[in-house]
Amino acid sequence: MVEVIGPDPVDVGAMYDQFDSMDVLHFGYWQDDEDHTPVAEAADRLTDLVSDRLDVVAGARLIDVGCGIGTPALRVAKLTGADVTGITVSAKQVEWASASAATAGLAQQVRFQLADAMRMPFEDGSFDSAYALESIIHMDRVTALREMARVVKPGGRVVLTDVYDRIPAPEGQPSLMHFLADAWKMSPLIAADDYPALAREAGLRLVEVTDISEQVLWRTLREIARQMRGAERPLVPEQIVDQVNASHQDGPPDLAGLLENAQELGCLLVVLARD
Repeated sequence: MVEVIGPDPVDVGAMYDQFDSMDVLHFGYWQDDEDHTPVAEAADRLTDLVSDRLDVVAGARLIDVGCGIGTPALRVAKLTGADVTGITVSAKQVEWASASAATAGLAQQVRFQLADAMRMPFEDGSFDSAYALESIIHMDRVTALREMARVVKPGGRVVLTDVYDRIPAPEGQPSLMHFLADAWKMSPLIAADDYPALAREAGLRLVEVTDISEQVLWRTLREIARQMRGAERPLVPEQIVDQVNASHQDGPPDLAGLLENAQELGCLLVVLARD
């Protein structure tokens, strides 16, 4: 049996089940520092960026791997006319997402189910394309990519966003982002240039790797810091903040201040194809 590297999917699902918010759990995309687009709208913009690269037409079958509360799946369905199946390891997210699809009148076009992305309950070639917005950070990447390659038809695409280890941790201690990665049950961080090898191991062809750290991850972290300093509820759930605080032996850090300048992690937009 192939060793799976990363957190237990059951533990990841249990983590998301404990969150009591239906707010966006999704990075945004901003053009530059002068772009003051609200977080929810910026998140839609990143979804659109991924959707454009799927290269699908109305009636296509898509799978949203790690669909969260379903907001991207509903938007992709509206934009493309595709039939979307979203999977997640969180039973609460399935419930929330299904309710949102019903409210939007899209229950016949978009459906959600409890499933492990590394052991999908679908036949080979069940979907025209697949996408994963930040969710692969909780998985063994090669295993998940192989599964996506298996369930996608020849000629289909796999489009995803992922984070990578950009700079070393401070000497002698983990960085803030490594604490956050541990609290959020992320898989071991990869390097910026790992995707060519990951694609080969998964049997996929690499089409594009674009670094979107500045437009996506760093700005999202600054937005979270702004929310923490104001009256808004931050995108990072309280349970994650509590774990980060507890992991610092010298007392809770100025998390907002650290997030404002954190650049230890980068973010990639990746496009793969199944030949």
